[in-house]
Amino acid sequence: MEKVHGRVKIDMLNRRSVRTLWLFVSIVIIGVPGCGFQRDQTPEEVFSLALSGIAGKETLSFEGEAGLRRENSGLFENQFKFEGKLENHDRLTLQTRLPGEVTAVGTGIQTTAVKNNGQPSGFSASFERKQGQWMALSAQHEPLRGSLSRFNPIAQMEKIDKMNKTIKSEYGSGRRTRILRIELAPEDAKTWAVAQLNDEMNAIRAEYMHKAATVKGARKEKLEKDLDNVWKQGETTMQQMMKQASVQTVYHLTVDRKSSLPLRLSSESQVSYTDNNRKSNKEALVTDVNFKSYQ
Repeated sequence: MEKVHGRVKIDMLNRRSVRTLWLFVSIVIIGVPGCGFQRDQTPEEVFSLALSGIAGKETLSFEGEAGLRRENSGLFENQFKFEGKLENHDRLTLQTRLPGEVTAVGTGIQTTAVKNNGQPSGFSASFERKQGQWMALSAQHEPLRGSLSRFNPIAQMEKIDKMNKTIKSEYGSGRRTRILRIELAPEDAKTWAVAQLNDEMNAIRAEYMHKAATVKGARKEKLEKDLDNVWKQGETTMQQMMKQASVQTVYHLTVDRKSSLPLRLSSESQVSYTDNNRKSNKEALVTDVNFKSYQ
């Protein structure tokens, strides 16, 4: 009988030891980051949280740069820097400095951003978010009003959210950040690129027609007619070029793990097209934006 009781006591002690061991292991597992039942966020969830985080901010600022790279040259053309500031949640001002001339792709129409003394100049434009859309507050004839809107990183993220895309986590993310690779579906990327080019063409037309309206006398009518013909020719060329073109757009978004706020948004949008001489061309618009001063 004593042996039986002794065995029972040993079994009870063993069971208590096992329970104690499992309890200890559970505490250790739960206490280790990334282990246990904790689930790492999917790339889609990280993007959604980043978009929600930036949408909830009253003020923020950012600095960026952009440039055009052609297939036959590793050098960037039409490089410029820009900066922006969001105030009162829905009011955004963009400011840029252009070192030379900007040409709408395939149109042959140029607008200059150089002062009479030869020093690089720049321009700014204000936008306001109304019912989910960013509306320009600048006069329609101001130079490159439509072009500048494409460098609004907040609008870009909002647009990306509505398009078909593939989001993956990039290797090399640190302990404090996650890097997402976002590739837009080709058809969506092309539709967006065409819409942006149309905005630029319309802005260029409005600017030149505004200047022509200031001309007095008989030259005014002829100048307006000539400018309209040039614009129509440029628009036709662009439409023909983009009809057969292919567009590939890839974004890289760096997100703070703790706050889920975007830290950096870079992109490359590559357009492959055939020009009027039936020559194949590739152009890539590259941008890089760093966010700061969230409030």
